[in-house]
Amino acid sequence: MNDPGNRIGDEAALRLVVEGTVAETGAEFFRALVKNLAAVMGTLGAWVTEYLPEQQRLRAHAFWLKGEFVENFEYHIAGTACAPVVEARKLIHIPDRLIELYPGDPDLVSIKAVSYLGTPLLGTDGSVIGHLSVLDDKPMPVVPRLFSLFEIFAARAAAESRRLKIEQQVRAREEELSALLESAMDAVVVLDAQMAITRVNPAAERLLGCTAEDLLGERLPDFLAADSVTRLEAFVRELDCRPAGQRQLWIPQSLTARRWDHSTFPAEATLSRFEKRGQTFHTLILRNVNDRLEAERQIDALTAQAEYLREEIKALHNFDEILGCSAALRRVLEDVQQVAPTNAVVLIQGETGTGKELFARAIHAASARRDKPMVTVNCAAIPATLMESEFFGHEKGAFTGATGKREGRFALANGGTLFLDEVGELPLDLQGKLLRVLQEGTFEPVGSSVTRKADARVVAATNRNLLQEVKDGRFREDLYYRLNVFPIQLPPLRERADDIAILAEAFAKRFARRMGRKLAPLTPDCARRLQACAWPGNVRELENVIERAVITAQNGRLNLDRALPEAGTQAASNVSGTSSIETHIRTVRELEELERENIRRALEAAKGRVAGDGGAASLLGMKPSTLNSRIKALGLKRTA
Repeated sequence: MNDPGNRIGDEAALRLVVEGTVAETGAEFFRALVKNLAAVMGTLGAWVTEYLPEQQRLRAHAFWLKGEFVENFEYHIAGTACAPVVEARKLIHIPDRLIELYPGDPDLVSIKAVSYLGTPLLGTDGSVIGHLSVLDDKPMPVVPRLFSLFEIFAARAAAESRRLKIEQQVRAREEELSALLESAMDAVVVLDAQMAITRVNPAAERLLGCTAEDLLGERLPDFLAADSVTRLEAFVRELDCRPAGQRQLWIPQSLTARRWDHSTFPAEATLSRFEKRGQTFHTLILRNVNDRLEAERQIDALTAQAEYLREEIKALHNFDEILGCSAALRRVLEDVQQVAPTNAVVLIQGETGTGKELFARAIHAASARRDKPMVTVNCAAIPATLMESEFFGHEKGAFTGATGKREGRFALANGGTLFLDEVGELPLDLQGKLLRVLQEGTFEPVGSSVTRKADARVVAATNRNLLQEVKDGRFREDLYYRLNVFPIQLPPLRERADDIAILAEAFAKRFARRMGRKLAPLTPDCARRLQACAWPGNVRELENVIERAVITAQNGRLNLDRALPEAGTQAASNVSGTSSIETHIRTVRELEELERENIRRALEAAKGRVAGDGGAASLLGMKPSTLNSRIKALGLKRTA
């Protein structure tokens, strides 16, 4: 320490301790403290720091050395005199030979330090939050009066350090709260006791359509409908009567909020009460219910779509490519290639079993809508009473049995393709509603007054002669022309003789693979026998015949004797070099009679039953709805 004659007297020293720092806080407090401490102690320097435990460093709040401040000073405590102060949390005094004790500290050498006195600054929990010390270039003997003054300075430094620590924590919490409010998706509005707005977050600005500057100081009732103001005031009174800890409540979908431009929206909210500095405040968190309802609607639609697509995937497990090379097939494929990229309505016509749905899927797959679903409606399989709901959906309670809201096929096909299979089976009253959707692009779910937009490309299919149906009064003429924008006529299998062998070979390979069997390739004789058949059931009938032939195969060869229908077998027996197809061309009436006879035999074999295992539809390889249509068209009667 310096010569006692140069030291400040006790009274002056205490005045420096108190008066020299009482008017300051933070950085200025610490600067005054170390300057006055060095003067009181008569030392070369003094410094006060905060402690950074993760880095084991001391960062100076203020450092007074040789008559001036050292700015931005940090110090790693390892191997220094400060280390035992921090680690042992106690006052350390080194009266002499400081450099000899800590030779690895270059800072001691540079200032020629000889002696040291340091003490830790402790937080409220007893942890080290800082450090206070003095250094001198002369020995520092123990002087109780000066050590007591040093401890007074240390107490003042510790108190200010604790205050700064608490202030930092409060500031950090406020920053965290601000960040939380700024990032919240819901509108947060803080109100004073007079319902004036004192704070809002960005979501509130977006929801109410104005800036925070517009909102602050305005009364919240100006942003609510009159009945909502009354309701909110009642909720506030209810909160005021609740005990502490229970002053928050949920306001479900019962407020009508008003934006800055006076437009309104339904809102749900939470309301809570808190007190700050003796004043009462309320926090209102608002959410636009329309956003939630729209999100729920989208979730419902996606869920329904996913369920539908799962069923579609099950139905498509045996989906095959369109096979063949005949001129008739090539013409159809050219039509598909031309129309697929457009949004034109397509009407696919053809006999049962010609693959109308297969071609509809080809159109969808080649269109710009391929990434959206293709949704199928079998118009012949849905009861007439449920047809409208199936197309357009319904609201909960729209009719008996409507226990929940349901999306219709038009909504499920939004952005994609809607395939109307057996469109000729639509009831007349629903034909008018379908026409409206096609013309106006809008529809209303059953039981709803909300008009929804339809964005689905329509592809329709039928095995009926729709023009004849129009003449007979069973199909609307205007709907026919609306569907017949781009007609595609699928050729029957009898007109695709060149494709029969290709299809049969593909079917045989698929069924053999599924059954784990090995089969020899299709022989020319088998191909001729298959080409000799009339195939009233078309590709579907051929598929069923080949499946039977694989099941009954002998020695790795298809058993067509067991698989071919009787008419085909008889026709095949007449084949000798030139097939019957080549020697006799049947008229349409003859073909119709063949089909009528084939269906009659199937009905007799099934004892008049159409659907189910062993039913006529199963024997013919048809859908029950399609067979019912053909029975009606051909004027047949079921026999038991």
